[in-house]
Amino acid sequence: MDGVTGVYEPVQHHWFYCQGPVDSKEPWSPFSRKDSIRLDEAHQNGQRSVEEVVVATEGRRFDVHLKERRRCAVYWEQPSTEVRRCSWFHKADKDISYTPYPEDTSLILEEAYMISVTLNDWMRKEELPTGDTVVMHSPTLMTQQKTVPLEEWMSQPNSSGQSQPRKVKRGLEDISVVMPKGEPDRVDHLVFMVHGIGPTCDTQLRGIVQCVNDFREASFSLLSSHFHQSSDGARNGRVEYLPVNWHRVMHGNTTGVDNDIQRITLPSISRLRQFSNSTVLDLFFYNSPTYCQTITDAVASEINQLHQVFLQRHPEFTGAVSLAGHSLGSMILFDLLTNQKGKNTNDDQQGSQTGTSHPVPRILNVPGVYSQVQGDPTVLSDAASTSTEGYKYLDIGIGQVPIVYPQLAFQPQAFFALGSPIGMFLTVRGLKRIDPDYSLPTCKSFYNIYHPFDPVAYRIEPMVGYPGVDLPPVLIPHHKGRKRMHLELKDSFTRVSSDLLLSINTLRGMWQTLTRPGNTLPPLSRGGTTAVLPQETGSNVNNMSVSPLSQSVSVGMLNGGHRFDYVLQENALESFNEYIFALQSHLCYWDSKDTVLLILREIYHGMGIMF
Repeated sequence: MDGVTGVYEPVQHHWFYCQGPVDSKEPWSPFSRKDSIRLDEAHQNGQRSVEEVVVATEGRRFDVHLKERRRCAVYWEQPSTEVRRCSWFHKADKDISYTPYPEDTSLILEEAYMISVTLNDWMRKEELPTGDTVVMHSPTLMTQQKTVPLEEWMSQPNSSGQSQPRKVKRGLEDISVVMPKGEPDRVDHLVFMVHGIGPTCDTQLRGIVQCVNDFREASFSLLSSHFHQSSDGARNGRVEYLPVNWHRVMHGNTTGVDNDIQRITLPSISRLRQFSNSTVLDLFFYNSPTYCQTITDAVASEINQLHQVFLQRHPEFTGAVSLAGHSLGSMILFDLLTNQKGKNTNDDQQGSQTGTSHPVPRILNVPGVYSQVQGDPTVLSDAASTSTEGYKYLDIGIGQVPIVYPQLAFQPQAFFALGSPIGMFLTVRGLKRIDPDYSLPTCKSFYNIYHPFDPVAYRIEPMVGYPGVDLPPVLIPHHKGRKRMHLELKDSFTRVSSDLLLSINTLRGMWQTLTRPGNTLPPLSRGGTTAVLPQETGSNVNNMSVSPLSQSVSVGMLNGGHRFDYVLQENALESFNEYIFALQSHLCYWDSKDTVLLILREIYHGMGIMF
């Protein structure tokens, strides 16, 4: 076959980014094909330009600086990562994925490959800048060998594993890589997500950014599989989720609170105390007038700033905005939303922004949060003040911290509370009942989503409903469209036991009737006891389902007259021991596809998009 030349075809490049900081050993991930094409076009067009070329990627959440080969986050703080225009890759036997060569090394290998193909001259050896050697055995078999000096090889005869050849591949065709799907450019809806206590959000000790990234990926996957085109025939866009981080502001150098707490912290059980200082103390900080103001200002300022940046990067956006909060984050948002100015609010309420006090008679006529309704200072209604003086006047009844609440730059469409202690906070403040006519001034939809074993979550509907009416929460469907099998079995066993008990009671009544002296019929009221038994028993068969009673009983206007207490289905493993999975239940929402699907359903329902 000597003398037979081959046809050389240029390699197809694809752009990758390192998942860790520059010069780290973190794995590399590919951009989507759409982003890679954009980067390559900008690279080709900007080669002759001396100015920096910036390309927005990954739903415009990251900017790639082509000259510097850096990838920078837009909406949150994160170390910049390296990007490469890749064509050649290598991998050791113990490695999971291939690593792209530096671009200058790829040029050397591509030139050597072109010569080998053109001249049909294989078994070529190409020395790399690192000192290693790449041997091109054939177009499909290439290896990288580490050059080891003879003295080092003789001194370490058992280190042969370190000099094992690495696999070398050209292009993406022969390597296994998970190519991400490109996100639609159009954003249908924007959701800001606020975290709870502490710097981490789940059992993997990940921060709010990583958790929201997974939440966004689950949302995009469910949107593709469950939702179809809208009523006007247009294809769906996507829902953008942006994290709101207030913990770094609270525990940063601005407040200095960490240094103050550290000076008075005991040296014993240091790890437990450090964990408590960075997590549990956030609850106490929020109940402090000084730090509650700091937390509230940080959340509102971060949301407004992110909203402004988002509109600048998405000038075509015409959708609505919603808020979601986990744990304490939901309470922060609830207090913030209850103190927003509605459309009908008088423009002269400058006191709510400046802290100026209003006379007491005027307080009860200004739209706000807490008020005395028919002489009861423990009722949430639409006739209270948002000013500092208003909270001082009503502090005896509700215990709310007197702070000045900032205003958001938009009116949210919906508010989703995940694993929320809102009900507990309101009760501890002395609030016993929420006026059925009360709704958030600027947000007409509210959803309280919780896991049945979550120790931090509390219901809110009983505070709105009528006394003595036990209205069960709404059971959230499984994202695959069914009830979990162990719950179905549990319901089946409950129904069987109920039917068996009913049959036994019926037979007992018949036996007592037949054996009674004179064989007289029992009074109608006695027979009525067994007649209503099926209803009484059946009402407790599933305490997490929507009964006909729930459709007729008013649950107030917090969600526009609709139900707002939603409970997730526990999985089979959690049902064995609810105490063991209590902590995990409070942190499960970030990975819960059932939660994601419920949020998507409520968001797209108003857009005429069903599933």
